[in-house]
Amino acid sequence: MRSESAEDLAQKVAEAVLAVPGVACLRPGLRSLLRRTATRPPTARAPGTPGPPGSAVRLTFDARGSVAGLQIDVVVRAEQQAARTARAVRAAAAEAAAATPGAVRVTVTGIV
Repeated sequence: MRSESAEDLAQKVAEAVLAVPGVACLRPGLRSLLRRTATRPPTARAPGTPGPPGSAVRLTFDARGSVAGLQIDVVVRAEQQAARTARAVRAAAAEAAAATPGAVRVTVTGIV
């Protein structure tokens, strides 16, 4: 997978997550996500090495270049139930990245 493809995948996941009802924003923010995510191709990293720290969506690739793990940091709207929103984010991200839901980890970093 080329770095452009990884960037496209991260953007696709971010867009899917932001479309989930109850999600206020990604943490630390979409602009930071797009600037930092997937700056190097996964083949340049050791298998299993996550993307840049500090980004809201961190992709981990296996030796074949497939998504092996996905971590997402979100901020949830106060009127929504955080656990229900996190489950919906997990499902949307897994579908967008063509990964199993078990490979997706969602962290709620705040409630606004």
